[in-house]
Amino acid sequence: MSGPTIAVMIEREIGKIADEERSGSRSRVLEWCNHEGDVTIYTHEMVDADAAFSAGLMSLVRPDAEIVLVPADVIVDRDGSLAIDMISGGNGVKGFEEGSAFGELCSILTSLGLIPARLFTRFADHLNLTDSGKRCNDRIALPGLVKSWRYAGLDDMTIISRAHEILRGMMAGMEENMARVNKSQNLPIKDGVALNLTAGGHNRKTLAKRGAYLVVVQHEGSGQSVILTPKGKQAGLDLNEVSGELPDKWFIHPSGFMACFGSRKAPKNPHDSGIELEGLCKIVRDWLVSTLGFVPEVTL
Repeated sequence: MSGPTIAVMIEREIGKIADEERSGSRSRVLEWCNHEGDVTIYTHEMVDADAAFSAGLMSLVRPDAEIVLVPADVIVDRDGSLAIDMISGGNGVKGFEEGSAFGELCSILTSLGLIPARLFTRFADHLNLTDSGKRCNDRIALPGLVKSWRYAGLDDMTIISRAHEILRGMMAGMEENMARVNKSQNLPIKDGVALNLTAGGHNRKTLAKRGAYLVVVQHEGSGQSVILTPKGKQAGLDLNEVSGELPDKWFIHPSGFMACFGSRKAPKNPHDSGIELEGLCKIVRDWLVSTLGFVPEVTL
């Protein structure tokens, strides 16, 4: 029986080297994250998208880190340092295996539980292609964005700051969405109608999974509204059908997914809506049951 071909042996050896490099990068990042003293992020001058977003990402993990720009061929060996998108001896994270330093850092930080899984996946997938020289038609044109910032006169540190802002905003957005999901798991639902009387929004997908076809919202900071959940849209509901039972000053979206008196974009006092909350709930409940032909049940 013949042994493995040379091509197979080479492929296995390359795989071993890649595994060792990935393991080494993980150890370097973990050590840097846990370093008790001052920490520094090094990346190359004339930052590209990979360098800018990688530096922005690591400054999310360690907001106290200093960012230093150096020529790409500088060897970084300072204690507490991490060189990203650079081939820099024992302290460098280049991301050859993933395709980009950002992609490798996302993978490592996710495995360490330091960032939520899949939060930056689209950015990482994009940079894994573009930074490795592969063709990419993704609409998230991060390299183009960085080039535009540079053409607009922004320097390297400002570009890194802008990248950091984008990533920080995405992180904050996910945290807010999780808060809305948790809140929506406890909002009252009766006969397919959910009720939200507090600020902070809600998650319609979560309400739909619990059996809500629509949600009635009343809050001093926005006004009064009725909004279909995905379950309501799937059932073909159209809030234009209740227009005759709502005051004339109410707005109903032409597509029928929302009826409102005020919103976060145009706040109004809900007490000026021309209809009491109890009456609004009765109108939409009776219309929903009549339209569906049955009384919806709540899914616990």
